[in-house]
Amino acid sequence: MNRIHLEYSQDYFEKGKVEKVNLSQTFSKVPIAPILSYRLNLHESINDYLYFVNLKDINYYYRVKTAESILDKIERFQARQTQCPVNNILHDIFCARIVLNSEQIREVLERLDSWKEECGLKNWDFRDVDGYVGIHIYFKNILF
Repeated sequence: MNRIHLEYSQDYFEKGKVEKVNLSQTFSKVPIAPILSYRLNLHESINDYLYFVNLKDINYYYRVKTAESILDKIERFQARQTQCPVNNILHDIFCARIVLNSEQIREVLERLDSWKEECGLKNWDFRDVDGYVGIHIYFKNILF
């Protein structure tokens, strides 16, 4: 999924659809329009990128966060006393869920450390709450 998003991001910026924005700054220095433009273009084109990847044997789901949800999140974080970098707040514009069995989950947990550099992983956490078991994996924001 990270490679798919990276390929999309490279195409998006190289084609000049929007100028690069430094998301390690707070919302006071980051314009919102390019974020919404990026989100819209991702929403409209992600299926094209997924079509050319061999995912036929993988049970996956994905979503692109809605513009309304992004604006709501921005509003909530701007109201806080302490300001965070935009990339820490909007790290979930694109999310994918891959459904695995217990053995596959164990295998993924065993491999995460070795995949950190190879796959550009930022961090991850394991959740086991009220019948929900999941590994949330966050990728490094390489371009956007």
